[in-house]
This record gives sequence, structure tokens and C-alpha cells, in this order.
Amino acid sequence: MKLIITVMDDKDVHHVMTALTDQHFGVTCVSSTGGLIAPGNSTLLIGVEAEHVPQVMQVITDLAALRQTFVPYTYAADMSLAGLVEVQVGGFLSFVLDVVHFEQV
Repeated sequence: MKLIITVMDDKDVHHVMTALTDQHFGVTCVSSTGGLIAPGNSTLLIGVEAEHVPQVMQVITDLAALRQTFVPYTYAADMSLAGLVEVQVGGFLSFVLDVVHFEQV
């Protein structure tokens, strides 16, 4: 058995959780922040048999991919330089761990 720990943008969590539960995978979502995790992210905990890891990772990759967006930008010294700047958002960080013991009561 494996435990997949995946950190992603809050905006992607609902879509990923829905897709995984539609495929009968159990998912637990925990709000997270700090260190290498910026505010506005959630951590998904997904326990699966080893043979299902590629299927779960494909769902996550399809629905939480990096994408480009534009955000407002103003240069503080010169308000006339206001505009939009393109930034990357989304994406995810995943860890796949071996589960030594699992017990469900």
C-alpha cells in the first residue's frame, strides 16, 4: 500500500477530489501553509494500492497542472507603469510513501 501526499493550489482541490472520488479513491483534504507551501494551498492524503498510483497521479497531473495567468502589477515609483504581468500558477508537489501498517476501524 502507498500513501500519496500532494500539495496543490486551493483552486484545483475540488476538481481533483471530485475526479478521484468518482473513481472510488478515498481522499482526505487538509488546509496547509508554511515552508515550501505558500498560503492558499491544501494537502491531499490518498491511500491506494501500489498498482493504482499511476492512475491517481494521472488525475492529479491532468487537473492541477501549471498554467499561465495575468495579475495586476504596479511599479511603486511610477504609477504610470501599471499593467499586467504573466505568472505561473497551479501545479502540485507530491510524495509517494510506503505504508508499513494500515488499520481501519
